[in-house]
Amino acid sequence: TFHFVALEIRALLKGICYLAEEIFHLQSRHHGSFWRALSACFSLRWHGPMLLICGSAYVALLDGDGQPLSLHLGLASLCELLILALGL
Repeated sequence: TFHFVALEIRALLKGICYLAEEIFHLQSRHHGSFWRALSACFSLRWHGPMLLICGSAYVALLDGDGQPLSLHLGLASLCELLILALGL
C-alpha cells in the first residue's frame, strides 16, 4: 500500500512540476485557460480516485509505529522528488 501511495505522490508531484512550467505558456499553448493547462498536467480521471483509495488504505493499514502520518508522507514525497530530480 505504501508503494502505491508513493507512486501516486510521485504522479502528483510530477504534475505540479509540469504545471509550474505550463503556467508560462498559458496564452500560446492553452489559449489563456488555466483549466486546460491543469487537465494537461494532471490525469485526474485516473490519479484522483487512485490517490484517494491508496491514501485511505494506507491510513487504515497504518500499524501504529509511533511516527505521525505526516512524517511518512513527507519522507515519501522527498524520496519521490529526489527520484524525479535524478531522473531515476
